[in-house]
Amino acid sequence: MAETKVTLSSPVNMIYGIGPEAQKRLAKLDITTVYDLISYLPRRYNDWSNVGRICEYEEGEDLSFVGEITTVPARKGYKRTSPVAFYVSDGEGRMELSFFNSPYLMNKFSRGDKVFVHGTVSIYGGRPQMVNPFVEKADGEKDISLVRPVYPLTAGLTSAQLSKWIGIALKLVVSQIPDVVPASIVLDKKLPCASEAYRFVHFPESLKQADEGRKRIAYEELILLGIGMKYFMHSEGEDEVAPEIIPSSHGLSKEQAERWKKVTSGLGFELTGDQKNALREIQADLMKHKPMNRLVQGDVGSGKTAVALLSMAMTAIMGKQAVLLAPTSVLAKQHYDSAIKLLEGSGINVALLLGKTKASLKKEIKQNLKENTSSVIIGTHAVLSDDIEFADLGLVIADEQHRFGVKQREKLLISRKDKEEDGINSVHNLVMTATPIPRTLAMVLYGEMDTSIIRQKPAGRKEIKTNFLQTTESSDLVRALEAKLKQGEQAYIVCSKIDEDSEEFFEDDMCEEETEQLTPAVSVIEMKKRLDESGLSDRYQCEVLYGSMKEDDKLSVMNRFLSGETKVLISTTVIEVGVNNPNANLMIVMDAERFGLSTLHQLRGRIGRGDKQAYCILASNSRSELALTRMKMMCESTDGFVLAQKDLELRGPGDFFGTRQHGIPELRAANLFTDAHIAKEGCDAVGEVFAKGGKDADLLMDNIKMMFELRFKNKMGIL
Repeated sequence: MAETKVTLSSPVNMIYGIGPEAQKRLAKLDITTVYDLISYLPRRYNDWSNVGRICEYEEGEDLSFVGEITTVPARKGYKRTSPVAFYVSDGEGRMELSFFNSPYLMNKFSRGDKVFVHGTVSIYGGRPQMVNPFVEKADGEKDISLVRPVYPLTAGLTSAQLSKWIGIALKLVVSQIPDVVPASIVLDKKLPCASEAYRFVHFPESLKQADEGRKRIAYEELILLGIGMKYFMHSEGEDEVAPEIIPSSHGLSKEQAERWKKVTSGLGFELTGDQKNALREIQADLMKHKPMNRLVQGDVGSGKTAVALLSMAMTAIMGKQAVLLAPTSVLAKQHYDSAIKLLEGSGINVALLLGKTKASLKKEIKQNLKENTSSVIIGTHAVLSDDIEFADLGLVIADEQHRFGVKQREKLLISRKDKEEDGINSVHNLVMTATPIPRTLAMVLYGEMDTSIIRQKPAGRKEIKTNFLQTTESSDLVRALEAKLKQGEQAYIVCSKIDEDSEEFFEDDMCEEETEQLTPAVSVIEMKKRLDESGLSDRYQCEVLYGSMKEDDKLSVMNRFLSGETKVLISTTVIEVGVNNPNANLMIVMDAERFGLSTLHQLRGRIGRGDKQAYCILASNSRSELALTRMKMMCESTDGFVLAQKDLELRGPGDFFGTRQHGIPELRAANLFTDAHIAKEGCDAVGEVFAKGGKDADLLMDNIKMMFELRFKNKMGIL
């Protein structure tokens, strides 16, 4: 029987050594194919190339040296759990190496072996030693890489495992990687070829070589994303015609102007300057037949929802229909309640459509949409079902749009294409996001999208005060809770996992050395138990909320919290986006080191929505320098745009400001701030090849299409 050939698109378990359990763990890192594996790049590198001498050691410092094993590797005691130890000498000094849970080393090494060693020096009995260092034979039979990649990991995986599997995969498929970077760029920038680039990033001989590989792959992925989105995702737009919602010739009629005034006067607050500017820009777009393609970026709590609802109201007043897509049923229901309150007495019919909506009501809503008796529809994925038909859809708004796959959004954007008898074949598209996105990324993801930015906060709101508490013990936290609850206010407690059986959660990409130092996280259920034992839940109603609960249960819990019946909500990050309770002015984030800056900032934005002083407490046992740096940043700034820049500086290339959680494709090599020029240079060079036409253009297009599907398509809800 012929051996199955391993290709770039083969499932990752085709690689020797990857069994069912490893395959599951890799899937948590979005690694499902062989190409996913080889394109999973190191987060950083350990440079062990500065080889020293044993006599130069300093306690607590890392040291690399080459020496000879001078004693027989053996256990240091009679128990099976006793560590294996042996001495290594470099002629000028002697170091004891001690290894726990590693009995196999007694067979791997012998006295007289020449070895390379890297580890942290400690002092035991007045003598230097290393515990569990890296050690490998240095007999010249094989090269030892002194620049070691450290990969973003999940529980149960190590960088050494990933490196081994990637090495096997590269030997099998590296020659299959199609070239998508034009020769003009390769020659001008002196880039390595595709196969070299992947070897350089995974098995570099120097940090310089690793950076050369990263740069080449950065060109590759920005070309794939930019050209792929343009040619395979966005229609060209030149022949698209959207309804002119506000007539450019005469604007609003007297009756329409009166209805609009009634809506705006019902706001109950003064719009900020940024909100007014955003509305003016949106209204100008709605006066054109060219489809609006606008991104509204607003920091947490800046009032994006008001802009969205007013835009929908204007559309409805002008006789067209508007849709608002929300990523969760909780948020959709909240938007619906806000819309009902705002549009009361305006004659605008608002409908809410969720996956759990009863069949009879769903049927009625669909009929109303078909007949245009419902002009504003708010919902989740249920709005995207194939049997929804709009009478006269004019505006589509996506709240946190990148949580929806492109294919799903296209269902609404082409919803008018069967009604081309009036010449209208598209709709206006508005995206609302609280995730600051660099203009470069916005252009790549959404094409030539116009941008409105809302940074000002509504008048009367006080800046949230953030404090870091280097413990997760309950006593201090319960006192802080009780102080707020006694004032009649409410609070959130956010935990990183649901219960003790839940897998450990690490949002940030940590290497195994860091994750091993973390104490077990406090779960939602454990926190509820602590409040019960403290007696707090006898005095104040406390409830739990997490994503895997039934939709009805989630909505019921949230309604009790919003009404003030429930005083403390203990939750996972399900409350991260959009939840609005002006009476909640305290948030405690347990094990805060497990969250990235983006999530921490989004979570903090759930409080401080009224006129009272709000406090955020970040509780953590971590002593990690990276974690402490993040906590310091959160305490010093409440500006999401500033934190976005800081987050990028911390992360380097890869996941921009936690965008992976929002469905934006993760960039593994490119940094959207420092590599902005690469996106333009690469895409311009591809455009020049396409302009010349011929076989080269056809081959490049085929290569880009193939690689785009491998790299991004199944990560963006397209398939």
